[in-house]
Parts: sequence; structure tokens; C-alpha cells
Amino acid sequence: MSTLLLTVRESMRYRGRSGHYSWLAHRISGLAILLFLVMHVWDTANAHFYPALYAWSLELFKYPLFAVGEIGLMAAVLYHAFNGIRITLLDFKPEWWKHQEKSATISWGLFFIIFTPIGLYMFIELIARCNELAAHGNTCWTIPSLASYLR
Repeated sequence: MSTLLLTVRESMRYRGRSGHYSWLAHRISGLAILLFLVMHVWDTANAHFYPALYAWSLELFKYPLFAVGEIGLMAAVLYHAFNGIRITLLDFKPEWWKHQEKSATISWGLFFIIFTPIGLYMFIELIARCNELAAHGNTCWTIPSLASYLR
């Protein structure tokens, strides 16, 4: 929680241009990836310690709210990777820091070029899942009951 507070506090304090926005997006994407990893470890641990809860969570993760989260996670991973490579290259070659704004623009451009088709594909799959649920008489936002898995 303190890292999130640090991110919010520092993002309001510093008013840079591309460097600030890159730092902020890198920090937020890193925290999003960390949140996913914590959820993933907890959920996977349930497979061994509480199989009924694991079965419920697998069914829960098929619903649209989590599909939207997966699209966000894909965006976070892609941006974090591209910006991380950019930062690594600039750290190895300090004389390249004069091209920092251009490299940030390239990083954002690569992110959008690669994320757009992937994000669209994931969104189309989300819509298809909603249609599949509607065909079975469920709505997109109805989540499975935990009680039915704990019997």
C-alpha cells in the first residue's frame, strides 16, 4: 500500500513532460502486474489447500469483469516491458539520455502498435463470452455462486 501512496504523492508533486508520464505509467503498470501476481499465487495455492474455492475462482475468472482486467493486464505487461527495455538501454548508454523524449515516444508507439490488435482480439472474445452466457440464459455480469461450490 505504501508504494501506491508513494506513486500518487510523487505523481502529484513532479510536473515533468514525457519523463514524468513514462515514470508514472511504468510505476502504475508495475503495481498492476504485482497485484495480478498476488492474486495468481493466492488462487493457485487454493488448488492445493481449498480445491472447491479454486474451482469457483476458475469459473469466476471467465466472467467479463475479469476479462476487462486481463485486457488491462496485457496493456500493463506490454508497456512495462517496452519502457523497461528503453530504460535499460538508456542506463547502459548514458549519452543516449539526450534522446529520452524521442525514445519515450518510440516506446509508446510500439506499445500502441502491438497492443491495439491484441486488445481488440481480447475485447471481441469478451463479447463472444457475453453472447455465450446470454445463450444459456445468464447475463454477462452474473457471477457464479460460491455456495454452490462449497457443498
